[in-house]
Amino acid sequence: MCKMRVVVRRECLGNREQAFSVWSGKEVIEYTGNQIKSLIKSGQKVCGLALKENELVPDAEGFFTTNIMEHRYCGNYTPMIENENVMANVFYIVIGSHEEKGVVYYDCISTKFEQASFEQSDAKAYIKLGIISGGARLGADDKIELASLEYEKEKKVVPEKKK
Repeated sequence: MCKMRVVVRRECLGNREQAFSVWSGKEVIEYTGNQIKSLIKSGQKVCGLALKENELVPDAEGFFTTNIMEHRYCGNYTPMIENENVMANVFYIVIGSHEEKGVVYYDCISTKFEQASFEQSDAKAYIKLGIISGGARLGADDKIELASLEYEKEKKVVPEKKK
């Protein structure tokens, strides 16, 4: 099993896309759009983005990404998909969960690279408000569904030697 890359935000210079900031679990690495397209085409998973008609779009089905924050210049954070319902200048992406003393906490990384944990009730509220923009969604019975951060590498089939 391999840990996937999680898209945290899109870096822009004005209206021009420069790169995507991608969190690997230990560090943030910047990839250009073409590098991410190459990774996806080669079968590697990049959480938060999908390739449709050779364009990078938020991965709503696989990673439950509803929006991606754009960092346009110093101190300016704007949602990629502008919507009057989203008033936040920081999004959180769920990267896992853990339990402490019987309470479930959801581990997140913010678009400003803050690592935070939210209780289940807070996480539900943030999902409804659009502040949690990926990695989790509300499913049936108002329960939080987590997207998978793991994937299996394809196993190469080695032909058997005939004796």
